[in-house]
Amino acid sequence: MPRSTALRLDLEGRIRVETPREDLWVEQQFDGEYSDVGTNIERDILADLRTTPWEEVVAERFAEQNPWLYQIITDRGRSLFLDLLSIKRGSTFLDVGSGWGQVAVPLSQYGDVYCLDVSLSRLEILREIARQENARLRYICGNFCTFPFAENQFDLVIFNGSFEWLALGVRDRSIWDVQRAALEKTRCILRPKGVVYIGIENSLGLKYLLGAPDDHTGIPNLTFCSEAAAKNLCEQNSTPLRAKTWSITEYRALFDAAGLTVVDIFGCFPDYKRIRQMIPIQDVDAVVAEKGLPYPEHSGSDGTPLPFCDRLDHLYRLLGKNGIAQYFCPSYALIAEKPG
Repeated sequence: MPRSTALRLDLEGRIRVETPREDLWVEQQFDGEYSDVGTNIERDILADLRTTPWEEVVAERFAEQNPWLYQIITDRGRSLFLDLLSIKRGSTFLDVGSGWGQVAVPLSQYGDVYCLDVSLSRLEILREIARQENARLRYICGNFCTFPFAENQFDLVIFNGSFEWLALGVRDRSIWDVQRAALEKTRCILRPKGVVYIGIENSLGLKYLLGAPDDHTGIPNLTFCSEAAAKNLCEQNSTPLRAKTWSITEYRALFDAAGLTVVDIFGCFPDYKRIRQMIPIQDVDAVVAEKGLPYPEHSGSDGTPLPFCDRLDHLYRLLGKNGIAQYFCPSYALIAEKPG
């Protein structure tokens, strides 16, 4: 018999949650907002989706005007990592930062998927996409860091392109501290032996060391800075530091601090957004030493091809031969487990 998957909350009078529909929970007090297209455009897209197939709507809106966003939305490689997870049917999943449903929709065939986003209009768009795809999803509008989940209720929590953004709206703590606390919360809401997946950039990615801009700010020479130095660099460019990525050693430290056990890490090429090849971290050195650059790389901020792929190829081979290429992958897929 499948287990009950009704969402359980731990309110304790701390926060107000409304349930305007049986498949939607709305946190009434949270900080932070995010939209890759703007709320006005989201409203127009939602209206179009009610009469037009979603792929046509997205193509009409973005294929020419914003081709990078169009690729991110429609590229099937974004959910390729699901094939590497031991997903059991009848499980309960939480997709944090569910966006356009690139992960939630295919995942729904295995069990109950809760989609969390800070934007209610984005969740309404996702609901229309899911309707067209005959995918049954459940929706949470709120901030992962403050939403009052009860303990021990998810088998898998996914942060695919969302973990670096968790500190949006937080002003009194460092991004590192927010992310560490988020992983501690993840451990609490996972069932024993539950899994957390993170798809994210590597702050020491070789392309960034050669001058490629940070994916989140468009500023070069930022990713490998300390958080304080990155904030100063952002201030010089009149933009806030809203997201931060780390190196593989720092990601391991975050998991350790949260009481989660790393079980697998993969190097993602050309990045986690449009995966073409995922290489087990222990095999990266041998693969690139022999074959060089696994796949042509691009700027993660706008998708433009990088002009120094020949240098990347040469350096990957050299780093692989020296046994250290694994530290310079453009992105990582990180899989950790809650002790049972």
